[in-house]
Amino acid sequence: MGKYKCKCEDCSTHGGGEEGLPIWMQTFADMMTLLFAFFVLLYSMSSPDPVKYAAFANSQATKLGGSTDQKMEHEPLKDQSQIKQELEKLIEEMDLEGKAKVSQDPRGVALELDGEICFGSGSVNLKEDLKNALNNAITNLMSNPDDLRSILIEGHTDNISPLGSIAKKYPTNWELSSARAANVVNYLIYKGVMSGRLTASGYADRWPTGATWSEVRSGTVDDNYISSMNDGKEQQAKNRRIKIIFGVK
Repeated sequence: MGKYKCKCEDCSTHGGGEEGLPIWMQTFADMMTLLFAFFVLLYSMSSPDPVKYAAFANSQATKLGGSTDQKMEHEPLKDQSQIKQELEKLIEEMDLEGKAKVSQDPRGVALELDGEICFGSGSVNLKEDLKNALNNAITNLMSNPDDLRSILIEGHTDNISPLGSIAKKYPTNWELSSARAANVVNYLIYKGVMSGRLTASGYADRWPTGATWSEVRSGTVDDNYISSMNDGKEQQAKNRRIKIIFGVK
């Protein structure tokens, strides 16, 4: 395509009839400017995930022939007392008093989130309150790539057996509790937590809230105990919980 020669004698745009750039270049330049502004706007509205960003930075450092230890300085690993403090702070900041608690068992520090903020009755879908709590925990306790300690996700149910269409997919509370734990694990992986750190397990209704690790292991928690700990909808909701255990070093 040849250069465009304007026929307007007094056209200041094209230099009074002198040869210039093709006329389509002006439209093309306008389009590219608009596209650039559009992508700048998209980027300004985005919220980068710190975990995924760190993983990407590490991978790029490795490709360039360097050591990830040299490229990024990570914070020291938190001990069990620091993890406990972080979880208690999370509960306070998110106004979850009465709906979440921190405990200690032989496996590590545990965060228990009541069913009221986790799942509906017979459901495996994560509520938004649960997602928000998980996001907070990821940022403060799961984002250090040097921390390889295990994170155990436990799913629990009330003592009501699955009914109707739910029972076709989850015939018993064992399947239901396991599916709840698995969905939390999948969410954490989606958010960038290393899958090798995560384990999912389901306890059905066999570990009601309030029972200790030693009581469950010793067989003290029997059917009568479970029935007494599911007395009413409020107590049942507490038992539809998720327990996240941050393992010892």
